[in-house]
Amino acid sequence: MPQAVLVQLPIPRRNLGRRSGNIPLAAACLKQAAAEGRCGGAVEILPERLASHLGDAALVALLSGMAPGILGFTVHCWSRDRAVYLAGEVRRRTGAKIVLGGPEITPDTAAFYEGRADFLVFGEGEALFRRLLADPAAWAAGRGAEPASEIFRRAGSPYLDGLLDPGGENLMLLETQRGCPYRCGFCFYNKSRKDLVFAAEEQVLAAVSWAIERGVPEIYVLDPSLNCRPGLRGMLQAIARLNAGRRVSLFSEIRAEAVDDELADLLAAAGFGWFEIGLQSTNPAALRRIGRPTRLRGFLAGVRRLKARGITPSIDLIAGLPGDDLRGFRRSVDFVADHGLNDDVQVFPLSVLPGTAFRARSRELGLSYEPHPPYTVTRTAGFGPEELLAAWDYAEQRLQACFFPPPELDPAWRIGDSPRGPEEAGDLWVRYEAGSFLAKLVLRRGRPLGEIRRLAARLTHPYQVLVPPGTPLAEVHRALAVTTAANPFVPLEVVFFEPGEIPPTRQLLSALRLRRPHFLDGELRFQFPAPGNRAVWFTLVTADPAPRYRGETERQVLWWRGPGLPGERDLLAAEGVDGLLVDPALPAASLERFQDRLAGRADDLPELGFADALLQRRWLLCTHAGEYAAQALAWVRGASGEGGEGGP
Repeated sequence: MPQAVLVQLPIPRRNLGRRSGNIPLAAACLKQAAAEGRCGGAVEILPERLASHLGDAALVALLSGMAPGILGFTVHCWSRDRAVYLAGEVRRRTGAKIVLGGPEITPDTAAFYEGRADFLVFGEGEALFRRLLADPAAWAAGRGAEPASEIFRRAGSPYLDGLLDPGGENLMLLETQRGCPYRCGFCFYNKSRKDLVFAAEEQVLAAVSWAIERGVPEIYVLDPSLNCRPGLRGMLQAIARLNAGRRVSLFSEIRAEAVDDELADLLAAAGFGWFEIGLQSTNPAALRRIGRPTRLRGFLAGVRRLKARGITPSIDLIAGLPGDDLRGFRRSVDFVADHGLNDDVQVFPLSVLPGTAFRARSRELGLSYEPHPPYTVTRTAGFGPEELLAAWDYAEQRLQACFFPPPELDPAWRIGDSPRGPEEAGDLWVRYEAGSFLAKLVLRRGRPLGEIRRLAARLTHPYQVLVPPGTPLAEVHRALAVTTAANPFVPLEVVFFEPGEIPPTRQLLSALRLRRPHFLDGELRFQFPAPGNRAVWFTLVTADPAPRYRGETERQVLWWRGPGLPGERDLLAAEGVDGLLVDPALPAASLERFQDRLAGRADDLPELGFADALLQRRWLLCTHAGEYAAQALAWVRGASGEGGEGGP
């Protein structure tokens, strides 16, 4: 029985298998510190694949079965409510003590966790975690903050100690600095510690060398602004010698104004291929409110130096900043577009995060925001709700981007070429290290509710409910109530195959037992004009090409069952709806050749999905390179997921 189990939950996703980025670096640092401090007792980290892809009920069962004395969560805004729920369920079953830390845990939110946690950690956790492991009396304080500068300086990367594996993400996170010299009003990072502390250059180089030797393709350097590191140029020269063959690509964040020709050359030689660059706004009034002065000429010069060396700048803009308005935001978008900087642009609504200057001064600054994570701004002195929606419309049109895309189409309902209809199909399972878990529940007519209740305990995150022809709506309502009650924070999709009537979305939503508001309801607030559901999607699969299911979180897919493969005319017919399900009675090899012909121009075609889950996985990996982890879509055959492997 472990003394402590540490968990980091993912950003909620609407497609199973998407790379989560949910690497538990903080948990690894805590385990590393505990080992160095010889605190005694085993500390286990819940593996990323399980933390990221298991539903609520499955996680509660797994964590309860581990029977930890201490259960710790790294809490972000996207995981706050879910972490509190899971912690409560496990504590009720096992009596575990609950410790919460991470960016969401700040002194100004402590009251929310009253009675929900035994200890709150503000800021760095290594020193306090050691104390909690070693001294039972330390828990009495209930909360605390303690710098861990010396522990960080000594520790080195936890990857080198075998505490983290790049795994399915194919990515190493490298922390070389803590603290930030900038004081941006929207950001908590500068509040988490007052000074800067840096890992020794030898430790950084050892980590880079470890990644190169093991064939890790990407390293993300987590420094909030890489240019602040003392001795950066010499370290880049050393990295360039290690990475002479460009065997690993590096990514980080940087202030563009700090990039001169020499630094740009050194970054390129070291293997950097991408930088996140926080422009946020070009409006001088907004920049003053942020506390982030920007010299636009210097910004442009730095970005152009990076681009000239093949390094992609990813420009960040924020809509809804105090001091800004719709006109000013449009000028910021125009600045990015007019200077050819829209290779990779991220536009975010302002989140008024706990612990930040904007949260503390929200009334003074005229900021209205949702009280639930992600605390999305809803009104400012310069933006009303209509202006915020107009900001997103303008950004998407001007930058030729879609910032709130629907989930990828994935209506697969079988493995292999039998059965021929969803009404005869079995459930589809995936296999992970802790067993098999249910990703696609087939709601056949008359399926017993007790069986659905048992299956709800094994659902993935997210999951789909597939409704074959002939299943009564009353049975769909009852089944959704069961699955969502057991998994109240898990996004899902309900897929109807040739239903007898148009699915009544509003009635179906009323049957759900999701905890509202869901994080996605706020994160994707501006996907549609009115606030509301964003966590559940409804898909109608039909052979009828006439559009008739086009509401919010609804889509209609044309069901192609042959004969033969769809031709250009058939693909054009699907442009009137939201995609095409390819489901002809043909050998897999023929469908693979079809995929290979179309993959290169997938962006110019209607959304395509495939009835065979193995072909669907192949299509996603071909057309969304780097965005999906094949290991997370490890399909298995059999009615309970215990059959043979359904793919590599």
